[in-house]
Amino acid sequence: MMNAFLQLSSLLLFAHVHAGESLHSGASICTTPPAFITPSSTQLASHKNNPISPEISSSSSSSSSLSSIVDRHENIEKLFNDVIHGADDTAQLLRDEVKSRLLTAIDDYSSMQAREEAIARKAKELNEKVDNDRGYVYRLLRRIVRKLARSKNKASNDEITKSTRSRGILTSDSLRQTKLEIGSAGEKVVEIAQQLALLNPTAIPTLGFKHYGGAPPTDSKLAGNWKLRFTTAADASFSESEKRGVATTSQVIDAGKGTFTNVVDFEKGKLKGFRVVVEGEPTSATDIGLYFKSVSILRKSRFRLFGKFTIRLPSRLIRWLASRNKVEGERNAGPYLRLRYVDDNLRMHVTDSDNWFIQTRL
Repeated sequence: MMNAFLQLSSLLLFAHVHAGESLHSGASICTTPPAFITPSSTQLASHKNNPISPEISSSSSSSSSLSSIVDRHENIEKLFNDVIHGADDTAQLLRDEVKSRLLTAIDDYSSMQAREEAIARKAKELNEKVDNDRGYVYRLLRRIVRKLARSKNKASNDEITKSTRSRGILTSDSLRQTKLEIGSAGEKVVEIAQQLALLNPTAIPTLGFKHYGGAPPTDSKLAGNWKLRFTTAADASFSESEKRGVATTSQVIDAGKGTFTNVVDFEKGKLKGFRVVVEGEPTSATDIGLYFKSVSILRKSRFRLFGKFTIRLPSRLIRWLASRNKVEGERNAGPYLRLRYVDDNLRMHVTDSDNWFIQTRL
């Protein structure tokens, strides 16, 4: 493609130079004073047969040459524009092809994951049924063995509890985002996602998010509702269970306020779902710093007052603890996401823990 651009540029330059030379030559012919032209006998004879004077004939020839050059110049520009538009069309066709492969791979991965979870649930139900069918004596013996084992390890467990009591749950280890074991099907999804990221059509994915780049939030391609299609993060995945049923995960982005609201809803059970509000601060054309603000727990209750509980999160403490897991050069970064691909209906990003998130617009 670059060679084609260079060849077209050379042709355009040649056309400009050639046009200048012809114009200069035509001007010298037309400005020759007719009084100093001495016609020969041959020219006089030719003039009788052809009443058009040599000056007019020469001028017409020069005009034809100039018109030909101008036409050639316009054809070259048209060819140049055709190549540019053709390159855009080719890139879009390739982008659509890779997107189609990506979504197909995600569907295959989801189907495989659903089958594995179904097999695991069946195995668990079978084990529980076998346990229930066993006699009371066996269950009593098992409880005795467990009680003896717990009492034997009580001293060591107390020591572990003492050493970890001061650390609490808000530690750097607890905030480390773990990865799922995604297998070969998941690795295929990540591989195709990396290919699609090279074809990202949006030069500044964060444009308009909290007025980044001087653009209004209405120009942001991030705003709207997004459905999570694939992730490698363990804490963002919820498998189907008997108590809560199927979990649906989505995200609502408010480009004006600069917030990400993670939405998780459960099919059944007393827990309806929860909402996690995260504030974002764009730091570059692709990166957004994350500040965890609150968690809202939604419950099924006859009393509206007890149907929702909101817990404020210590953003600065969370960022400080999360930064302790990073390498020396990124200690001050805190949690962030990096947008790898954004178009009108597909979005991909990776987190500071190198976990992938792929979402489609709802």
